[in-house]
Amino acid sequence: MRANSPRTREILVHTGPPDVPVPGDIRCPLPDGPPTPTTGPGRTPNLAPRPDASTGRLPPRWNQSRRQRQHTEPPRTPNPFVTAARFAMPTPGAFLIADPVHVDSPAYVADTASRFPLADQTPPDGWRVAEHGGWIMWHPTHTQLPQQGWKVHVSVNLDDAADVLDLVRDHCVTHRVAFKFQRSRRLALVNNEKYAHRAGSGKLAALYPADDTALRRVLDDLGARLAGYRGPYVLSDLRWHDGPLYLRYGGFAELWCVDGDQPVPAVARPDGTLVPDRREPVFTVPDWAPVPDFVAEHIAAVAAVDAQTDDEPPYRIEEALHHSNAGGVYRATDLRDGRTVVLREARPHAGLDGAGTDALTRLRREETMLRRLAGLDCVPQLLDRLTWWEHQFLVEEHVDGDTLQHHLAMRHPLIHPDPTEQDLTDYTTWALDVIDQVQAALARIHARGVVFGDLHTANIMIRPDGRIVLVDFEQAYLADEDFTPSLGDPGFATPRIRRGTAVDTYALACLRLAVFVPLTPLAALSDDKFDDLLTIARRFPLPPGYLDRIRDDLRTALHPPAPGRRRVTRHQWSADPRQLIESLAAGIRATATPHRTDRLFPGDPGQFPHGGATLAHGAAGIIWALVTTGVDYPERDEHLDWLTRAARRLPAAHLGLYDGLAGIAALLDRTGRHDDADELLDRCRTGLHHRYGPGLHSGLAGIGLALLRPGRPAPDDALHIGDRLARTLTGDTTQPVPEPTRPGLLHGWSGPATFLTRLHETTGDPAWLRAARTALRRDLQHTVRDDNGNLHVRDGARRLFYLDEGSAGIAVTAHTLLRHGERQWLRDIVTTVRRTIDVEFVLLPGLFHGRAGLLATAALLTDDPPRRATPHGPVGLVRDDAPHHVPAHLARLAWHAYALDGHLAFPGDTLLRISTDLAAGGAGILSAMHAALHRTAVTLPFLDAPTHVAPTGHLLAAS
Repeated sequence: MRANSPRTREILVHTGPPDVPVPGDIRCPLPDGPPTPTTGPGRTPNLAPRPDASTGRLPPRWNQSRRQRQHTEPPRTPNPFVTAARFAMPTPGAFLIADPVHVDSPAYVADTASRFPLADQTPPDGWRVAEHGGWIMWHPTHTQLPQQGWKVHVSVNLDDAADVLDLVRDHCVTHRVAFKFQRSRRLALVNNEKYAHRAGSGKLAALYPADDTALRRVLDDLGARLAGYRGPYVLSDLRWHDGPLYLRYGGFAELWCVDGDQPVPAVARPDGTLVPDRREPVFTVPDWAPVPDFVAEHIAAVAAVDAQTDDEPPYRIEEALHHSNAGGVYRATDLRDGRTVVLREARPHAGLDGAGTDALTRLRREETMLRRLAGLDCVPQLLDRLTWWEHQFLVEEHVDGDTLQHHLAMRHPLIHPDPTEQDLTDYTTWALDVIDQVQAALARIHARGVVFGDLHTANIMIRPDGRIVLVDFEQAYLADEDFTPSLGDPGFATPRIRRGTAVDTYALACLRLAVFVPLTPLAALSDDKFDDLLTIARRFPLPPGYLDRIRDDLRTALHPPAPGRRRVTRHQWSADPRQLIESLAAGIRATATPHRTDRLFPGDPGQFPHGGATLAHGAAGIIWALVTTGVDYPERDEHLDWLTRAARRLPAAHLGLYDGLAGIAALLDRTGRHDDADELLDRCRTGLHHRYGPGLHSGLAGIGLALLRPGRPAPDDALHIGDRLARTLTGDTTQPVPEPTRPGLLHGWSGPATFLTRLHETTGDPAWLRAARTALRRDLQHTVRDDNGNLHVRDGARRLFYLDEGSAGIAVTAHTLLRHGERQWLRDIVTTVRRTIDVEFVLLPGLFHGRAGLLATAALLTDDPPRRATPHGPVGLVRDDAPHHVPAHLARLAWHAYALDGHLAFPGDTLLRISTDLAAGGAGILSAMHAALHRTAVTLPFLDAPTHVAPTGHLLAAS
């Protein structure tokens, strides 16, 4: 369990019929972010306006700072107007609206009823049209666009969108300006929801003027026609006067470069060097970009107005507590008396909920409710309301303490190995006290005629003295009010209960369960999953009737599921792991869609920026799992053909082992497609000039591992990669490799240590082994031991033991190194981590950062003879005298298990949709189950070692 888990999830509750899939955001454990133009919600506070770092005061409304980029990659030949949209990542909620069972592209959403009229119009002669990911593009034929320039975005409210798009079309067709637009109101809403990417939200349309003259005409002529329309401020852009047009310098064509390990959309400097095309929630201009005089004059005019602004509020921002497309929540100091306060910000027209209500309207609702609840010590005191520039703020009492969410992550006894009965008793006593306080607080709020409407673990603060306070009243409403909450946490809300105090009653029942089993989001796919969770909760010494009360309070929501979700039910877990493997594999195969070109299997959202092809989230990883586990797989050749075609469409910068061409090539090579593998590896070799980091997932170590092909000597380019890594470890700056930003097997120095060990195994050169040990020691600098001696990777406040970036992955590398000589420090890592990962509760089921990864690691590290798992109980509860934690982890995979069309299936990292991919979904779990059953010593693809090293330095055989 991550130290800040279970994280909040908040969905938009669609206000249509309950059978309609709900759009929403997923703020749960994901990979840190795919290579996309917009990476929000971002890592920097949504200080819009953003405070000055030195004074903390709110600055002017935009930022003139310019960045110097540091990359030296040559440009690819651009294909004008074939933009990066094909590989870009839409807003998170967009992936939940198309399919109630699987994550899917917004291009597949059923939005016929809300399509804008322009989406179904035929362009006039001389124009061509294309669609990618919910955007429809019109381009004048025989017109060559530059590869980059000043683009113009149109941002208006949903009710005006159709009319504005007609005006945009008229201008663009008349003046032959290429443009694109969101095809439907539904997608436009999702693009501007509360947790939409802040740098890209609000954009209804984008125009691509071919030169400065066309740009000026768009700004002046179209700007005049759109005067008076209002919409959300596009944070990445400069607003043109007070209208709905915004502009930014960026790419028009599909160009890519590497930023760290990640391929990202690029623009070219004047010397041809490709650098990242930054889309951030602040307006910036590259220092080398040409700025037309009229744009420069406007920038200067805005700066002059800002310089004259002296109406800053009397608060100094100290820290961003939370940020979203709706605005930020900040800890601040009142400069008049030094008091610590909380500022809640609302951006007008932005941060929409499922009903289309903006953040400003919800802030006013919170103000009304806090005034009505004034005097209650379970509610923060409202101190002030203020307007700065176009944003509004509530000033509220600062509640000392941490959220219940944080306390669960720190206190829950099942996230630690071997909790005692006293540990369980002490935790239960504390948790029941919190629940009693929350129940009492809700009763006091209800007594004043108010429904809280958004109860979940992140909206409950616990003061240092143990008293609770409910926070975030933007979804609160009067009990007799005709109001339906349209934001909610899927672990605590259901679209079937949407009126009156029953909303809070249902959420409280979920909370009673979640403090013991924080997996209530699983019920979003299948209500009967509650039965499994209630069974798991029996692990705690709960008072008589406690679970019965939860069941009774939930019963009102346990109606027949929506038609699209009748396919998903709780799984009847089998005691025979072979049956589980067969069922899971059959279910994965049944989801294949070879007729589609954007994906072959449904995985997590991370597959879409990479064409659905890669090892981590795409077809390659799933094919690898099906092939290596030896299950029946008659579609193998058809799927390999699909994968080869998809790989050829990937941009050259996508080279990584787990997110690019290298991993696909390695799979094709292992499955006998040697010519296709040669083709892809040649592309990898030509792309090594990119500034990749050292990592196994996306960087040099992974690419090098793919170049080391079984039965062949190490190629020069793999040796060159090894030399670069080894020199970097010694401080040589001749060809430095960027330092990893995250430790662990996939992103830190443990991955390069594995690759360097493989070089030793391939060549027989002991220098590679010495470098590998040095690399692993560098990762160990980021580890910490808890009070019980368990080893974790330290990542800020988080303590991680997972396979991808936790101590389990470090132990896998240590185990590999132990094959080549006993070292006590390596043995200590293996022994300690074997104990560390013996935990009962894991938030996610997947391979990279979930239970399957711990299962595969435990199977690798244990010296015990193979055993078959024997789960006890319907959800894999095991006896206290279970022989060791391999069968325990295998049995507890049942906690996350579903049946999809009768086959075993698992959710991905969203916990809200079924996934079949390697990193988070069924394929990774399939591989881990196979490893546990057969002790294959396989944790991740292509980490298997050669059987022995040739004296000549050539590989003789591979396992």
